[in-house]
Amino acid sequence: MLQHYITIKYLPDTPTEHREEFCRRMLALQQTIAEVEEIQIGCDLVGEARSWSLLIKLLVADKSALVRYQQHPDHQAVIQFNAPYVADVGVIDFENFLAP
Repeated sequence: MLQHYITIKYLPDTPTEHREEFCRRMLALQQTIAEVEEIQIGCDLVGEARSWSLLIKLLVADKSALVRYQQHPDHQAVIQFNAPYVADVGVIDFENFLAP
């Protein structure tokens, strides 16, 4: 299972309604894109300058499933919806946590 994590930092004037609608649209992708095994979204509670606005955890089977997800028209539509409010995005993809 490949874990795809996305961090998003919103512009300061981003409406709460937009953030909520973005989360609804992202969660709906689990129903419309077969490659998506699971989506979880967490919003920042602290609000420090170094904080990200939200974190998305997405599980897919492998790299090829991730590529299909990323290219899917429904995913592209959600990205376009969110883009005007995004200050920065970070991503990391991995299969297993490193053992201690």
